[in-house]
Amino acid sequence: MANTKKDIPSWYRLRRYVHFDEPLSIKKAEALVTDPNAVVRHSFWPLVRFGIETVKIRQEKGSGTISTKKKLREISYAAHSDSQIFSYYCQLLSAIYEEKIAERGLGDSVLAFRSCGKNNIHFAKQAFDTIRAMGECTAIAFDVRKFFDTLSHRLLKMRWKELLGGAELPPDHYAVFKAVTKFSIVDRDKAFAALDVSVHNPRCGGRRRLCTPSEYRDLIRGANLIETNSTGIGIPQGTAISALLSNLYMLEFDSAALKFVHCYGGTYMRYCDDMLFLMPLGMKEEAEAFVQKEIEKLKVEINIEKTDACDFMFKNGEQMSDRPLQYLGFMYDGQRVVIRSAAFAKFSNRMKRGVSLAKQTMRSKNKLRKRFGVPERKLYLKKLLTRYSHLGKRNFLRYGHNAANLMGSSAIRKQLRPLWSRLCREIKR
Repeated sequence: MANTKKDIPSWYRLRRYVHFDEPLSIKKAEALVTDPNAVVRHSFWPLVRFGIETVKIRQEKGSGTISTKKKLREISYAAHSDSQIFSYYCQLLSAIYEEKIAERGLGDSVLAFRSCGKNNIHFAKQAFDTIRAMGECTAIAFDVRKFFDTLSHRLLKMRWKELLGGAELPPDHYAVFKAVTKFSIVDRDKAFAALDVSVHNPRCGGRRRLCTPSEYRDLIRGANLIETNSTGIGIPQGTAISALLSNLYMLEFDSAALKFVHCYGGTYMRYCDDMLFLMPLGMKEEAEAFVQKEIEKLKVEINIEKTDACDFMFKNGEQMSDRPLQYLGFMYDGQRVVIRSAAFAKFSNRMKRGVSLAKQTMRSKNKLRKRFGVPERKLYLKKLLTRYSHLGKRNFLRYGHNAANLMGSSAIRKQLRPLWSRLCREIKR
């Protein structure tokens, strides 16, 4: 009998990618994750990691010019059994963490990785509304350098124990802690080559796992393809529990920051490693000194290059800023909210590549049709319109329209208007 949605635990996710083990049914996953002894005995598999080269577009401070920089983004994914364990223990810890958040009044300060039914549009609006209400104020934004890569294992374990209220971690929790701190990594391309698996079609032939246990021992572990994190710092991004642990790591900092801003009638907000302090006018130095002092206790560093500050004041009865505040992809100057120009540049580049690829595919297939005497076809537009126009349900334009509606921003709507004509020009070119 098939499981209904009511029967599926909230922590359970069926992931269909190919890994060193097979996907687990709900029954098998439940038997594993709900048995602490089974979790202790469980042998966690290495994460599979691969890199994607992305083009990072940013707007230079002061000049406003757009610059591009290639960046290698590393993506890691856990084995199926490991993912179910991470997801289950994330749920266990989240319930206790949310109680701590409520006790300390941090519900409106800690924004990311929580089930509150909101997204970055809501959080940016919350910040801008607060600035409007404060009138004259200083906004200071901080960013932690290489956040997930530099978290101290010692401090993370301490926070984990404090959350559970014990002198030591229970054996099952300790097993999960070790899995996300002393984690192992296998390069995807090297592993796939060793196992003769296609990177482009790893599920070819109905493959459900990358290899047998004996092949893993001989061709992966035996070939020294496994790298283990023995640095004492860093947790992998992308596991089901990593985001929660990053919030847990920052709990004491968040509490101290909230007390600090309350002393001066200010506001503190944190979205992952992006921190925003809204303070009375002229308190930039005090906020910077506080953050520097407290962040050192966490054994991480502030990215000075990304620290930004701007003053909001009244001129001729209207709120104005000496420079626009950039926060969560939006910009606010005291009068209007817009989406960062870099986001439009990134979208336009992606749209042009998408249209170009669709045209290449059309030409390639039309050559075959012509060879076999089949009528040629015009450019297939459905996917292009879904991805790059207002007709799609989940794309950049839909996101922009949602932001414009939620924030009541005619400026964002004005930014979005040219995108349809740009798409049409690319298709006709």
